[in-house]
This record gives sequence, C-alpha cells and structure tokens, in this order.
Amino acid sequence: MPRKLPSKSTVTSRLRPRKPSWRRFSALAIAVTMLPGIFGHQALAQEALTGDQIRTLITGNTLQGNFLTDPLTMVFYADGVLRGSIGFTGSDSGTWGIDGDNYCNEWFTYFSGVRRCYQWIPQGNRYLLKNVDEFKIRNIQGRIKKGKPKGY
Repeated sequence: MPRKLPSKSTVTSRLRPRKPSWRRFSALAIAVTMLPGIFGHQALAQEALTGDQIRTLITGNTLQGNFLTDPLTMVFYADGVLRGSIGFTGSDSGTWGIDGDNYCNEWFTYFSGVRRCYQWIPQGNRYLLKNVDEFKIRNIQGRIKKGKPKGY
C-alpha cells in the first residue's frame, strides 16, 4: 500500500521558523554572562604569587589599601614583625610568615588574634589578598609602597 504524503499545510507549518522565546534568550544571556566569572576565578588562582615572590614583594615594605570600607596599613618587617592599622581603631602588631605559597599573619588583637592566611593575586598595580583559611573573612585589596610610613 502506498504511503500517504503529508498535506501542504502540514509541511509549511513544520518549515515555518519559530519566534525566539524570551525564556531561551534569557537563559542564554545568563549563561554567557556567567562564563567570564567562571573562567575568571580559574585565572585568578593561576596568577597567585608564590611564597618566594610574596616574601620578596612585602619584606620591608607597606601594604596600603582597604579592608571592607576601612583604610588599612600593614608594615612587614624583615624579622617577621607586622605592624598596622585598620580604620580609626588604633594600631596593632603581630607576626607574619609564608606557609607554602600563602602569606599568613597573626595580629595580637585584630581578628581576635586568630591566624589568617591569604593568596596574593596581582591586579594591575594593586594586589588582592584572597583569604584561604577556614574562617573565610573578607578579602583585602591594596598597593605595596616601598619602605614604611612615618610612625612605624
């Protein structure tokens, strides 16, 4: 028995292009905007300084930047002493060191004296200090200035 051919109206309805769905467009737009963020995090992790690079960068120098919305100053002495201030709460001191490829510090009063560790990630002429310990505090951003400021 011969096979029945579809009618002309059935054929044209199958060939008619569909209108773009806003749902599909929205999903595609969201996916495209997320890609740089996904790959950006991988790129940041690959660009983190090594422990030796961090030591060379900070020893005898000062980080000036921000922690949350407060100004931050951290002075790194060659003997592992750390002095600095956050906002207008007065100054503090502590110790710093390198643990593998992470910079770690322990203030006497800031952060309740708990040891914190960070990766140093270059961002142009600034650095992002990405917290890598289990406490996951906010990241720090700043610039390295040669030497130490007055009063330190």
